[in-house]
Amino acid sequence: MNARSVKELKRLGQNIRRLRKAQKINQIDLAKRANTRSTTISLLENGLNPNPGWDLLDRIAVVLETTVHDLLRPDATSLSREDVLALPKGLVILLKEQDTYLSPREERVSLGEGEWLQKIPGENPDGLEPEDYLLLLRQLRRLRRL
Repeated sequence: MNARSVKELKRLGQNIRRLRKAQKINQIDLAKRANTRSTTISLLENGLNPNPGWDLLDRIAVVLETTVHDLLRPDATSLSREDVLALPKGLVILLKEQDTYLSPREERVSLGEGEWLQKIPGENPDGLEPEDYLLLLRQLRRLRRL
């Protein structure tokens, strides 16, 4: 397992724990409502389940009243300094202000989409504005539906 996937698993666990605690649900109750074991929830929250599976994440997301994409995405407040420095300015703005740029019907930017958007600009990534990244994101989503 590479360092990036370890970091993503920890982020997933932190997001699940944060959302669970915000709803005042303990691990046992979350596990029962998501039709899994409490040890599974504990492993996820501690970043120790290397392959949780989309079905499990979807059940957890339903219980926590969110989406799988939101479980996996970095919270704008939790982006590390290194994460922010590695991203083009326009993409950082789009990720931090998703509610401003995305319509209420659109899903938030997933981790995979963010990685894809980061690779697109080529040699001049700072030449793109958040609106440019938004157009690219919508095109990516259209292409995936085909």
